[in-house]
Amino acid sequence: MTRAIGLISQLLAGLGGRGVATCSVMRLRDWSGWGAFKAALWALACVLCWARPAAAQEPPDRVSVLTMGPGDHPFTRFGHNAVLLEWQGGGVRKNIVYNFGTFEFDGVAGARDFMGGRFRYWLSASTLERTLRAYAADQRSLTAQELELTAAERAELARSLAENALPENRYYNYDYYRDNCSTRVRDAVDRLLGGALRRGVGGPGRLTFRQHTLTLVGDTPWLYFGLDVALGAPTDRPTTRWEELFLPQELHEALGQASRELDGHSVPLVRRERALLSAASRPALPRNPPAPWLAFGGSGALLGALFAALGRGARGSVVLRGLFGAVTALVGLVVGLLGVALTVFWASKHWAAHQNPSLLGCPPWLIGVVVVGVGFALGKPRSGRLLQLLLGATLAASLLLLAWGLVSAGHEALRMALLFVPLWAGLFAGTRLSRKATTR
Repeated sequence: MTRAIGLISQLLAGLGGRGVATCSVMRLRDWSGWGAFKAALWALACVLCWARPAAAQEPPDRVSVLTMGPGDHPFTRFGHNAVLLEWQGGGVRKNIVYNFGTFEFDGVAGARDFMGGRFRYWLSASTLERTLRAYAADQRSLTAQELELTAAERAELARSLAENALPENRYYNYDYYRDNCSTRVRDAVDRLLGGALRRGVGGPGRLTFRQHTLTLVGDTPWLYFGLDVALGAPTDRPTTRWEELFLPQELHEALGQASRELDGHSVPLVRRERALLSAASRPALPRNPPAPWLAFGGSGALLGALFAALGRGARGSVVLRGLFGAVTALVGLVVGLLGVALTVFWASKHWAAHQNPSLLGCPPWLIGVVVVGVGFALGKPRSGRLLQLLLGATLAASLLLLAWGLVSAGHEALRMALLFVPLWAGLFAGTRLSRKATTR
């Protein structure tokens, strides 16, 4: 049956449907041509898919939490969780993998939904065999923690997951820190145990949300910078241990340490753990985020010095003046658009990007530098003065960012200040040094 479903899905894809990125499954949409035939095939696939859970009236023999290690793609850098149900009675082996991490990023519409904080995920059902093939192809690890549950608890979890996976129930608004594939598994287990898991996972968290995030992307500078500049002050507050379970590996560790009451005795929640896939070629997950203070400060100082030198050279050279104006306009465009994006995030439902001090280092008004910078390159009157005013205001804002970083707990904003203060100081100095070339 699983093979039939896979063949039908492949046939549908070949008939014009568009594949959707998920952790281990594929969804199709936007049919084009062969409408009635494809609709019939899709209906048959749905019937076959939903016949599997419906036919499994007996409680599963085993319930396991799957933990997938990180991959190479940015979407997979933080790992993944799923729930595995297995039946072995009657000599027939059956299984279902319930995956809360299915999503679709549909071009411009997907980007618009993401910017607005409406990124929809859904619960899908697959098989262990397909899941193993998908993660083995990506060279990602996969472990299964079999939970110590009664037959009634296993039956209840199977029922609730099957109901949750129905088309009218499967969708949810994804939140990376508060409502994701890991927290959904965590909460399902906790509800099943009547809140015992949460009661056993107490105390303060080890790292903040920002620190946890940067820990897993520290080996990729562009991703580290992008996330660091996008995250706001709410991600710097102390976390609880329960909140830290938004990360799959943290949930894996918490389950391994948890216990439960069973027949009047306290027993480990995890009966046994199986390593289904290994990723020996991947380094071990780091425990703490890197602190690239020198990289941020050095990059800002180097760029600032280059801009100041270019501005000084522009005093006596029309070519260098044009180059300085063009470079300044380009920097204003890139960093100004970044500031606009951060402003939109602050106004959206992305609470993790609210109260973002990085806006002081890349304010949206830098978009105005594009026009003024081009005018400066062309030697337009008063362009030098306007450019100096804009860059002076930006430098002042970045100095406020520096003050914020020095007095705030954790000094997280200090990294951005070390980058932006010398950058804007260099451009401001370069503009002042070159103004004689435009005021003759």
